[in-house]
Amino acid sequence: MNRLPPLWLLTVWGALLVAVWPVVRDAQGSADGKAAAAASALNADALSQLKAAQWNRGIESAQRALLTRPDYEPAWQSLRWLLNAKVSAKPTPEFYQEQALSHYQAGRYRECVDSTKRALGLYPEYTKAFNLMSVCYVNLGMYDEAVAAAREAVRIEPDFQLARNNLSLALQRKATGVAPVQVTADNLLNASVLDYRNGRMQACVDDARAALRLNPGLAVAWNNIAACSNDLGRPDDAIAAATEALRLQPDFQLARNNLAVSQNLKSKQK
Repeated sequence: MNRLPPLWLLTVWGALLVAVWPVVRDAQGSADGKAAAAASALNADALSQLKAAQWNRGIESAQRALLTRPDYEPAWQSLRWLLNAKVSAKPTPEFYQEQALSHYQAGRYRECVDSTKRALGLYPEYTKAFNLMSVCYVNLGMYDEAVAAAREAVRIEPDFQLARNNLSLALQRKATGVAPVQVTADNLLNASVLDYRNGRMQACVDDARAALRLNPGLAVAWNNIAACSNDLGRPDDAIAAATEALRLQPDFQLARNNLAVSQNLKSKQK
C-alpha cells in the first residue's frame, strides 16, 4: 500500500518550490527576451539584405529568425518579401499572374492584360491567365477579345467553370453593349494592400496615392504610404503620411505605430 509522504516533507517541498519558482520564472523570461532580441536582429539583417538585393542571404537570416521565434510575424513578412523579390528578379508565369491580379484589383485593366500576356509568353496554356484576361477585356468593353480569351481557357481546360461563366458574361455583354467599368478609390486601395502583402513597396505607395487622388479622406491609404515609406527608408514621407492618417482618424493605432517607427528611423539616419 502506497503511503503519502509525511507532512514535514510536504512542507519542505512546498517551501523549496516557493523559493525556486521566481528563479525559474526569471530564467524563462530572460530566455524569451534573448530569443526575441535575436529574432529581431536577424530580421533586421534580412531587411538590410532585401535592400541590398542579396536575396539568398536575406532569406537565410529570416529563416534563422523564425527558427529562433516561430511566431515572429515581422520575420514571416520579411521572408515573403524576399521570396517575392527573388522571383521577380527572374519572373515566372505565376509572378506575372500575381502582377496582373494587382492591376485588376486597382482597375488598371489594360496593364492587367499586358501582364497576363507576359505570363502566357512563358506558359502558353496558362488557363488562369486567359480567364483573367477575359475579365479585363469585359471591363474594358472589348467584348470580342473577351470572348476569344475565355474560349481559349475553356479549350485548354473544358471543366474550368469560372472560364465558362466568363465566356457567358462576355457573350451577354457583347449582345447588350454594356459600358466599360470605371476605376474606383476602393479598387486602388485594395491593390495597394495586395502590393504590400507581396512586398511591392513602391507599387503600394503609387496605388495608395492614386486612391487618394479620387478620395483624399482615406486614412488607410495614408497609412499604407507610411508603412511602405518606412520600409523604403523614407522616414520624412512616412511621418507626413502617418500624421495625415491620424488627423483623419485619431484612434488609428497602426498609423501611430508607423509614425513611431518613422520617427525612430529618422533619428537613426541623423
